[in-house]
Amino acid sequence: MNFFLDDPDLVATFDRGVPWERVVRLTEGPEADVAETVATWREMLAVAGRYIGTEVASRARAVDAIGVVRDDGRIEMNEPLKANLKGLADLGLIGLPLPREYGGSGLPFTLSAFVIEMLARACPSTMVQFAFYTAPAAMIVRYGTEEQKRRYVPRLARGEIIGAVAMTEPQAGSDVGKVATEATERDGCWTLNGRKQFISAGNGDLVIVLARAVRGSRGLDGLGLFIADRADGNYVVERAEHKFTIRGSPTCALMFDGTKAEPLGRPGDGWHGILSFMNESRVGVGIQGLGIGTAALAAASAYAAERRQMDRPIREHPMVAEMLLDMETSVAGLRALVVEAALLQDTILTRPDAPERHRLRELTPLIKWYGAEEMIRVCRLALQIHGGYGVVTEYDVERHMRDSLILPIYEGTSQIQALMAVRDLMRAILQRPTGLLRGGPSAALAGARFPGAVGRDLAAGRAALIRTLRGLMAGLVRRGGIGLLRGSRQPTDAELAPFLLHAERITETLAHLHVARALAEASARIAEHRPLAARAALRARLVAERNRLTIAAGDGGVFARIARWRSAQR
Repeated sequence: MNFFLDDPDLVATFDRGVPWERVVRLTEGPEADVAETVATWREMLAVAGRYIGTEVASRARAVDAIGVVRDDGRIEMNEPLKANLKGLADLGLIGLPLPREYGGSGLPFTLSAFVIEMLARACPSTMVQFAFYTAPAAMIVRYGTEEQKRRYVPRLARGEIIGAVAMTEPQAGSDVGKVATEATERDGCWTLNGRKQFISAGNGDLVIVLARAVRGSRGLDGLGLFIADRADGNYVVERAEHKFTIRGSPTCALMFDGTKAEPLGRPGDGWHGILSFMNESRVGVGIQGLGIGTAALAAASAYAAERRQMDRPIREHPMVAEMLLDMETSVAGLRALVVEAALLQDTILTRPDAPERHRLRELTPLIKWYGAEEMIRVCRLALQIHGGYGVVTEYDVERHMRDSLILPIYEGTSQIQALMAVRDLMRAILQRPTGLLRGGPSAALAGARFPGAVGRDLAAGRAALIRTLRGLMAGLVRRGGIGLLRGSRQPTDAELAPFLLHAERITETLAHLHVARALAEASARIAEHRPLAARAALRARLVAERNRLTIAAGDGGVFARIARWRSAQR
């Protein structure tokens, strides 16, 4: 099938859900013919959708079953995965967002997001490998010298070589400040020493490495980005992990021992560079979740229409019908939020100082969290609808379930996303405490107004969130004094402990409220979304109220348990 033309919601989103005139003006210039440009982009998606829906999707089981090739120390992608990527390269789909002057197509991220979603629906392993042509290339375009851009980016854009980005270390997962890989300069040449772990596509042709470039530096200071070329055995791919999820994509451990490397940007500025990569990757993981959720919904819908129990298709049984409606609401809501974030990304790529960057910063951890946690729930419902067949490998739904389980782990766990979202929320509250007396610290939610039940439920959910935050702030003031609200000092970790304990509950509420808001805004252009927007708003209200009651009930002995553990270690 054609994963674009045969998906009514994807087509409706393209045709009516995206302000293409704005996108075209941003990326193609004010003189571009909007109608002609959008028609060309639509035709490109139809071509991509046909290839992905037929060729890539048909090889997905083989990609998963074969996994990574490990042969006498050689680590490679399997042949079906290589065939997928070659077909994408032959169609010119590899370098979509890269600049034209370096061999790319120069297309907006808003358009690329459609391709990424379709690839994730067809084969998440292929989607991951696809991403590591453009991710390293984008970093080189952003921070590299002209010579580095000319040397690497055109080959990455054509799919001739593939790269990786190496940040994680055995002792430094989410704590980037613990990075110990060292970059040393001698006579104008840099070498790397250290190990990296869990590196997607780490068996490729080059790797961008985060390393400690300033001797004696600590934490996030003194880090640098470096390009290491794998030619002539410059570094060692020690192994590829054995995984039950995204099995076709090599996840590697790398060893650098006197590895020759080139600085990418100024040594010492690596944290800022890797942060941009991580934030963009987190949106990408949210899109990956959207693709997997779409696949699970399609499989469950087809099965529920065909499978009969008690003289009727099982989709006509109320509990199954509710499952399907919940899944559809989650998928459509995430798609609406992804479109919003993609448009913001295109805006700040053309105008880096645009105020939209604050909105994108707010949405990024929520897209990653919702795209992971809620899409796992979608896959779980799809598996349940299949009953016993759901755990049988002849049905793709078990693979969708397995592949979804990576989503809350890589590129920052769901808990890390929650901490990011809540720390930003706390910063906004402390800068403007009076926001809790009005519409809350999120400008997007505070300004959301919709008619009817959608508006009432969203307002009630927002009110429940504000009540939650007021209660937590009152506790913070009791522990730390009014000076915290006056900005005379920052709260300590101990004072912030209740916020950190409940960070994921607050993030869940925020995510559901933003999904409902985005879906309600989209329903003004896509009439088919109106019932889903109403359901999403009701769900957001119920989630917000449930989390308010849970948080108000107290910590349930968590802090006493932590204190006991600490005491035992002394």
